[in-house]
Amino acid sequence: MRIDETLKRAAGLFMEFDEQPAKESKPWSVLDADVSTPTPAPRQSAPVPSSSPAPAAAPATRTVEQLVRQSPGPNLDEINPTAHPDIPVIDGSGAVSFPAIYKLANLPSSPFSAEQVLELLSKLPAELPIEAKRATVNATVNAMAQATGVTADAIVADASRKLAALAAYAKSYADQASQFITKADAEITALQAEIEQKKRAIDDAKGKQSQMVHACTGESDRLDEVLEFFSLDVHPSKYADPAAGPS
Repeated sequence: MRIDETLKRAAGLFMEFDEQPAKESKPWSVLDADVSTPTPAPRQSAPVPSSSPAPAAAPATRTVEQLVRQSPGPNLDEINPTAHPDIPVIDGSGAVSFPAIYKLANLPSSPFSAEQVLELLSKLPAELPIEAKRATVNATVNAMAQATGVTADAIVADASRKLAALAAYAKSYADQASQFITKADAEITALQAEIEQKKRAIDDAKGKQSQMVHACTGESDRLDEVLEFFSLDVHPSKYADPAAGPS
């Protein structure tokens, strides 16, 4: 999947969260992975008669794009790092520096980055159910919340903004590379035409060289007749008597 398609899909993902004030303080409520023990509801003296049970309230949802708009920092459509030849992001070994791209995009720092979440997930057993993985990460985030202020919103926003930065930078780099390739191809075509022209000029020069040598040789032989005519009729003059032989 292309980066821009990944970003479009991610921006439209829905995250569930509880709108109750007690729940809103939970840093992982946005991912619906709150494993805290629920507070029992107060007892009523008598059941309230009802013709039908009240429907359960559906969990509130918001898209990743909406979540990012509510988080400190740029919105997804405001992230537009531009590739610049004076700011290289590829080192001598060919490795891409993603922090350099994020710096160009002016992304805010995160107390617990998306990369740190990936590192944490990589240490969990692969066969561990997703619910258990979320609970584990939830516990880590909750433990860090008081000291660092990290929340699931901040983590999701960090990952989303970095994805937007990668998509924008890749497009900018591809556009510039395409322009360079188009220009270079045109220059190569022009050079090839010039080479062909030079080759034709060389062939023409060779032909004229042969023609000139042949013409000058013929003319020199013709003029030499004058010299031989007025010279002594001795060898090697063509007017000399062959029987006389050299003197």
